[in-house]
Amino acid sequence: MKIDRNKVLAAFESYAKEYNLEDVKIRLKYDHTFRVAENAERIAGSLSLSPEDTDLAWLLGILHDIGRFEQLRRFGTFQDRVSVNHAALSADILFREGLIERFREDRSEDALIERAVRLHNVFRLPVLTWREYTFCAILRDADKADILRVNCETPRTEIYDLPEEAFTESAMTDEVFESILTGVNVDRKYSKTGIDFILGHIALVFGMVYPETLRIAQEQGYLEKLLAFESRNPDTREKMKSVRTAVTAYGKRRIQENSMLLPMLGFAKEKRQ
Repeated sequence: MKIDRNKVLAAFESYAKEYNLEDVKIRLKYDHTFRVAENAERIAGSLSLSPEDTDLAWLLGILHDIGRFEQLRRFGTFQDRVSVNHAALSADILFREGLIERFREDRSEDALIERAVRLHNVFRLPVLTWREYTFCAILRDADKADILRVNCETPRTEIYDLPEEAFTESAMTDEVFESILTGVNVDRKYSKTGIDFILGHIALVFGMVYPETLRIAQEQGYLEKLLAFESRNPDTREKMKSVRTAVTAYGKRRIQENSMLLPMLGFAKEKRQ
């Protein structure tokens, strides 16, 4: 698939200008888009993908959160649980409403693009072909790496629509704490308190597929900042010590091993062209 990056960037800028870029939340997603695209390109490079496939990974970063702008316009929040699944909305706007036409002329990868965008926020990926899995994993990794940055550089109160004391005073939900200690992503259905939301993003490290993503997270330093969160809740303060130990040890081991995290599910057969 041939991708004209200048056309893609012009199309994205044109679309984004339909929204208020002075709004903190809109600006957050505008900046996030470029960071995810940059991360995706770097991860693709670490896998020695072809120039065309590296461009495709970059394009997925540009497109993945296109629905966030409309989500905020319609509902005034980024909280999917009280509004709409933003990944599904992104895919629908692109492929059901036709916005994708602004970004590409070659339609050969439409099915892959739609699938990657639609699946980028699911808790666990379904059975995919190896190629589908590769691009879904690159996008999800690139997104996770920048979510760590967003949670450090953007006020929590803006992201979660909660007062600061909801984070500093809150207790961890047992299921969330146990997920961290066992080294797995936190299922959003268990997150109930402010500290749960922070821990859910810290736990993204456990789902990072490629060692390059772990290196990006390490270089950025945002994971360490999240781990340094200071709670005024005594029980939470004590449990954060265990969280720091578990997450730090995991990150060091994955980088040293330099290994890809393979999915628990198998792979579907590649579709013949």
